[in-house]
Amino acid sequence: MRNRLLVTSLALLICITGVLSLFSQEAAAEVKKYEFVIITHSATIDFWIPLVKGAKDAAAMINAYDPNVEITVRHTGPSLFNVAEQVDIMENVIQAGVDGIISTLPDPVAFDAPVQSALDAGIPVIATNADAGPDNPRLAYVGQSDFEAGRTLAQTLINKIGTSGKIAIGVEDLGHTSLAQRLAGVLDVLDQTDIEYTVLQTTPDLTQGAAIFETYLIANPDAKAIISVDANTQSHGVVIRNLGLEGKVISGGWDLVPTTLDNIMDGYTEFTIDQQPYVQGFYPVLALYLYHQYSIAPANIDSGAGIVGPHNIHDVLDLAEQGYR
Repeated sequence: MRNRLLVTSLALLICITGVLSLFSQEAAAEVKKYEFVIITHSATIDFWIPLVKGAKDAAAMINAYDPNVEITVRHTGPSLFNVAEQVDIMENVIQAGVDGIISTLPDPVAFDAPVQSALDAGIPVIATNADAGPDNPRLAYVGQSDFEAGRTLAQTLINKIGTSGKIAIGVEDLGHTSLAQRLAGVLDVLDQTDIEYTVLQTTPDLTQGAAIFETYLIANPDAKAIISVDANTQSHGVVIRNLGLEGKVISGGWDLVPTTLDNIMDGYTEFTIDQQPYVQGFYPVLALYLYHQYSIAPANIDSGAGIVGPHNIHDVLDLAEQGYR
């Protein structure tokens, strides 16, 4: 009798185990796996560290909250600014059949066709950091209002040098849509003053950028400032140090790359505009998740324009070390 009971119990246990295993397999099969790809121009620069961290943090948060999904995020793009190469990368990503694309769109027309191809393939696309404009079919844009941020840069400069004098404005690429909008915002303010400005095309190469700024300052010893509307701001420190112009020429610009933060700490750069790239990675992942799970349409989000200088550099450095700024 005891042996028969033991056999019956074992049989029941095996049956229950099998049913639980079946339920477990069915539950596992119900988990939706989403692969989101971030595509950025000049993808190797440090600027993208907080953006990618923001995206991965959002994915981790969603994965922890919703056991029915598993989101992965990866980052790719051309090493230096190259629109044609970035378009090729986007087309390859589309062919791979991913579940969502978060991409900078630094050209007013070049990305129209590939973005439409992605949408036709059922792949939602959200622009981040640099937008091609409303004529592009992307679902939404998460990033700074470049024109208004350019005005902020110019007004901050005026607060330091007044409304007259000579300055140089560096732009890495005159065809870059975001940089063009930032420059337009800067000039919108400066054109209402007596400031004499020269626009310099510095290219993304920091060595070349430094040489171009240095040439300008040598030719214009009465210049009051050099500013940049991009990450080439980090080249200012080398120039001002080499020419012994600390405290004599104001340096201002864009982004929180480590060298620019060091230059602020060392007194070579007075201020920089923070476009908060962590936000530019975090929100698009949330938007893609809501789009897939609940058919909620993505919305445009302004990531803001913060001013970083000696007054808050220590707090920002602590956050930068953690990958948030």
